[in-house]
Amino acid sequence: MNLAVRLLEKTVRLGYNKKMTTDNFESPPDHPGHGRPHDYFGRKTIGDPLIAADLLRHYTKPVVAEHVDLDNLRAEPTHFLGPTQFLTGPKEVILDVPYVARLRDDTWKSEVLMIFEHKSSPDLFVPLQLATQAMLSLYKRWTDAGRPTSHQKFSLPIPLMVLVYCGAEDLDEVVFFQKIFEHVPEELKPFVPQFRLLVSNLRLFDYEHLPGRPETQASVETMKRSFDGTLAEHLPEVLGRFDAVPLDDRIMELIGTITWFGGCVADIAPARIVEAITNVIKGQKGIEMAETIQKGMFGQGKLEGKLEGKLEGKLEEKINDIQKLLRIRHKQVPDAIVDELNSRTDLIALESLFEIAAQCNSIDEFADAL
Repeated sequence: MNLAVRLLEKTVRLGYNKKMTTDNFESPPDHPGHGRPHDYFGRKTIGDPLIAADLLRHYTKPVVAEHVDLDNLRAEPTHFLGPTQFLTGPKEVILDVPYVARLRDDTWKSEVLMIFEHKSSPDLFVPLQLATQAMLSLYKRWTDAGRPTSHQKFSLPIPLMVLVYCGAEDLDEVVFFQKIFEHVPEELKPFVPQFRLLVSNLRLFDYEHLPGRPETQASVETMKRSFDGTLAEHLPEVLGRFDAVPLDDRIMELIGTITWFGGCVADIAPARIVEAITNVIKGQKGIEMAETIQKGMFGQGKLEGKLEGKLEGKLEEKINDIQKLLRIRHKQVPDAIVDELNSRTDLIALESLFEIAAQCNSIDEFADAL
């Protein structure tokens, strides 16, 4: 499969064609799924270990790079069934992006669990969200090991909770857990849990001096420009960061994710996207890719039909996963919900609905989100 077809397959699967962009994906501001394109883009980019390492190395406190082996991040499962001793029944726990790495000082033989959360607006309760995810993950490790009682038998990873923020509003420089509580008497503060998040505030970095690998720079610039309204105008410069980067499958997937995201949140015209891509991918390959993307957005050729067939299979698989999860958690799924799920044609939105299905407290709550 040539380079252009690989990119089109990826971008069509992401919902990049004209039928699956902002109109069908974005929901009203009061809807639980509002803002999902930003969440998805954050998970896809931070989910790349090299980009995650750059964010920790260059966009957070330098103490992390001093003590953690960021060159060997190991991705952790983003979904797992919570421990039944901690929760009422087996409920799925969803982490945004988790990694494990070792401390640089081998004498300690310790690991570090880093849980990333991407936010596009300030959220007072994000420390509670991250702390819950970290504690459930640690508790599951402990119970899976038979609940040992000493360090000689078992060692837990050190939890670090990382907030990657890129939004239009200012964010406090330090994010503390105790800020959740409106009034804490001074005498009680020593007994109330207190910790701070590692904050990667992308707002603090200007476009001319973005550190890290070119793919990290392109990802950060894409997030920042999506909020200041300049992504459509500067897409060629964003993709231009890949000029000196080998165009392997990983980079091609990232280019597809960036162009899909731009189409969703910035309504970038197809001609603008084609121009930006051909500036990066020179010669015949760039032309073939531009033509393939145009077909994927507006054409009815054989290639589009082939890829649409693959997309339909993935849609059916995701719909079945959602229904299975709902039946496990809530026993029955009304026919109206089944019919509505079967009518959905946006894979990204279905992935968001899967997350809602894993977290909702009742089938009615899921129906409201649907």
